[in-house]
Parts: sequence; structure tokens; C-alpha cells
Amino acid sequence: MVTAVLLVIAVALAGCSLPSLVTGPGPLQPLVVGTEQHVALEWQPEGSDLPIVVRGYITNQSPYTFIQIRVLVDALGPNEEILDQRLIWSYGSLASWGRNYFEAPMGPAHHYRARIFSWDRLESDDRRRRFW
Repeated sequence: MVTAVLLVIAVALAGCSLPSLVTGPGPLQPLVVGTEQHVALEWQPEGSDLPIVVRGYITNQSPYTFIQIRVLVDALGPNEEILDQRLIWSYGSLASWGRNYFEAPMGPAHHYRARIFSWDRLESDDRRRRFW
């Protein structure tokens, strides 16, 4: 009995530490639009075993600093249908002309897409401006 309880607690805690999130019915959509005027995203799926890991970089091409960056990675079918999604963090601040790393474990798909889901922008007086 004690072993079963410990197993349930371990599984619950392991689930809390996952950096991704898949939610509710229907696909997630970015909470901010127009991010391509500030940043460029590049990504590449790697690995032939499961899970495939989509690794990439966000390059800041603006004078702003972004923090609390979340990236939405989609696994897409041949007709652009969404097969799976992961919402992951790109940790650290992304200063002007800087570059941040991200990675997301994904299932097999025809191809993948990465988009900025949300972020906060630091203002010149160190205040945050939320974009979500």
C-alpha cells in the first residue's frame, strides 16, 4: 500500500516538472501577433528515435529586451493539420540582438513549426509590459 502511494506521488511530481503543456480541445494559438517584426526563429528536428527533439534559436532583431518567452511548437501532418503541440519556455532574457535556445520533445510528424506564444517586454525603466 505504501509503495503504491509513493508511486502515485512520484508520478504526480514528475508531471509537475515537465516544461511543456498540451491543453484542452482545439489547437493553441499564439497570444501575440507580429512577433516576426522583432525576432527570427530557426528550428530543426533532430533524432531518429522517439521522442524527436525540435531544437532552435530565437534571434532578437529589435532594440527591446524580452523575458518570460514561451514558444509554441507544432507537429504538422502533410496537409498542415496539427498532430501535436508543445508549449515550452525559452529560459533567460533575450536582449537586443541576442539569441536564446529552445527545445521541445515531439512525436513523429511530416514537419514542424515554431512560433512565439507569449513574452514580456522590458521597458527602458525596467518595467514589464506583458504581451499575452
